[in-house]
Amino acid sequence: MGNVRLIAFDLDGTLFNDKKEVTPETFRTLERAAEMGIEIVPATGRFWDAIPDNVKALDFVRYALTLNGAAIFDVKERRTIAEFPIPAMRAETLCRVFGDLGVVYDFVADGKGYMRRDNYERLAEVMIGEWQVKIVRDMRSPVDDVYDTLSRVSGVQKMQIYTKDAELRANLMKSLPHVFPRLLFTSSVPNNIEINDTRANKGDGLRFLAGHLGVAMGDTLAFGDGLNDIAMIEAAGIGVAMGNAADEVKNAADYVTVDNNNNGVAEGIKRFCFGQ
Repeated sequence: MGNVRLIAFDLDGTLFNDKKEVTPETFRTLERAAEMGIEIVPATGRFWDAIPDNVKALDFVRYALTLNGAAIFDVKERRTIAEFPIPAMRAETLCRVFGDLGVVYDFVADGKGYMRRDNYERLAEVMIGEWQVKIVRDMRSPVDDVYDTLSRVSGVQKMQIYTKDAELRANLMKSLPHVFPRLLFTSSVPNNIEINDTRANKGDGLRFLAGHLGVAMGDTLAFGDGLNDIAMIEAAGIGVAMGNAADEVKNAADYVTVDNNNNGVAEGIKRFCFGQ
């Protein structure tokens, strides 16, 4: 307690309550930690431009782990300081597999999101709420030829599958890692599968940023609720699962705080940084 120098946290289901808000209590707690000289680091599956304005408005945030750690972003200088992409040819193979399966998918390259136009028009069929439809529509460009788009990028930072078919999703989570052993398959919400290069995960992203800043891993504190947060929770000096987290996340954590609707991030920071 009292040695924390870097706090990393997921957004949806962690920092945000179910209304996608950063509560005043959580904001005040983050601000107090920043005033103590602690680095405040969002760690999300989104790319920076897709991060909500209420996070971008946190003027004490200098760095962000984006795209599940595939891109470490310097907010002040608006540049990526490290990235770990999926090679474009491997991404092409994935697109063919997903096309054969008939699932909706997208990909992010060079900090921009893309989706096949026919998939873009089917979003309402596979999303779990209008909020998710809006986020994807706003942050993905529909394209007629994904292979032409892929031919013009050096690498893909992240891909996603969306499906409401729980059985199909579970089967893909089991089978795809065997077919693509150099890729990492995780999830953050009940209808998606997130795909990154094995070098790109929130845990390794946290290690990179801590090393870049000269912070010992023992002096890091991380919060999360989804499967894509486990690597970060395990890597951190103190890993905290939200009260609303999946059981696998809770099992990986050093501590379980209250849920995201009851200022769980603030409660954890007060406990481990302020001794309250």
